[in-house]
Amino acid sequence: MKKFQFSLGRMLNFQQQNLQKEKNLMGQMMEEKRGYERQRERMTSQLEDIHAEMDEEIRKGTTIFQIRAFTIMIENGKLQLEGIKRKLQILEAEIERQREVVVEASREVTKLEKLRDKKLEEYRYAEAKEQENTVSEHVSGKFVRESVS
Repeated sequence: MKKFQFSLGRMLNFQQQNLQKEKNLMGQMMEEKRGYERQRERMTSQLEDIHAEMDEEIRKGTTIFQIRAFTIMIENGKLQLEGIKRKLQILEAEIERQREVVVEASREVTKLEKLRDKKLEEYRYAEAKEQENTVSEHVSGKFVRESVS
């Protein structure tokens, strides 16, 4: 009997490569998200520091010019923080869409793998049946030869 060969092997290979590509893309998106989260944390920390410094300067007594400078820095920081938050929201939506793509690609690979396993099982059954027939023919032939002699 000829060696087992899955007729959709190339398709399975293609789907596996596609799944890996989609997983890699999702990993890049997750890393980008972590970068934005780190930026958000740094910006939040900087805003807290500016607030603390401004409060300290106000307690000591400062000029309106310095208070205005702190206020501008805080407003600018808040705008940057809002921009980061919007980018995070957009990226989270993209990640969710990519997650769906990965799940669908995974389903395709799983379907083909199950089909391959089923075909391999059928092949092994046919191979066992063929071996059984060969042994049966051999025994029958030997029995006939011994009967004739």
